[in-house]
Amino acid sequence: MYREKIREYYDHLSRSYRKVADYIMSNYYEVSFMTAAQLAYAVGVDTTTVVRFSQRLGYNGYPELLNDIRDQVKAEIYAAYTPKELSPNDPAGIFKDRAVHEQHNLKQMLTQTPPDHIEQIATMVRKAKHIILVAEGYAEAVAEMTAQQLRHQGISAEAVSNDPSKKAAALMNLYPDTLVVGISATSYGVNVARALELARLKGCATLGIIGSLGSPVNRVSDKVIFAPTDVAGPLPSIVALVAALAGLVQIASKDTKASVDLHLTEFQQAYQFLTRPELRDLEEGDGA
Repeated sequence: MYREKIREYYDHLSRSYRKVADYIMSNYYEVSFMTAAQLAYAVGVDTTTVVRFSQRLGYNGYPELLNDIRDQVKAEIYAAYTPKELSPNDPAGIFKDRAVHEQHNLKQMLTQTPPDHIEQIATMVRKAKHIILVAEGYAEAVAEMTAQQLRHQGISAEAVSNDPSKKAAALMNLYPDTLVVGISATSYGVNVARALELARLKGCATLGIIGSLGSPVNRVSDKVIFAPTDVAGPLPSIVALVAALAGLVQIASKDTKASVDLHLTEFQQAYQFLTRPELRDLEEGDGA
């Protein structure tokens, strides 16, 4: 199959061949309707490159590669309209059941979070000059990831460790213009709830992202997003939590083309400064 062949040969492909490979992997539906000349134009190479790329993968030419891509597209269309019966005990069946259940959780989150509720949360987020995320258990990793994403958008944010002393140090200087977000994946979350209680005493706005309506975080938050984490088995799912927080990042970032372009420029400047050759040479000299 073409995907496996591309993965097998990718590290040994030239730059122009990799451009063709990347485009095919990302746009295979569109490619299934393209001639070699059209694909070459879309990628920005000449037609000969597309033909030779096909041969490099072991095909006789582009038509043979195209047939392989079309077979993949047909298989996906047939699977969507005439899905194969899967046993719940088979790996494929387990995988599908989990995906379907996650879809249900996401739909439930949307149902219980109407547009006017999101508008109120958006107002809280946009008023905040600093965002603190507090979590425990599996949700700690989600909190740290979200804080990084917010900082990457130029928004002041931090994820607070669940360690009591570190949490106290982070929360002792709260100001009213800080938004404290408590993330609780289960019906427990007592430590997160206490942090939110402290935040409210200091006049901060609080937002709970909860996986269970039984979480104490639900009772101490100004606003709540219910992101169900219920799945079969002992471990909670974090899919809906991640989706809710990704939406929060999007709301906070207020992306426009101008802001995105500025952010990319600033990031590239910082990256180039930090990776300039003389710094790497200096590090190597220090280790000698």
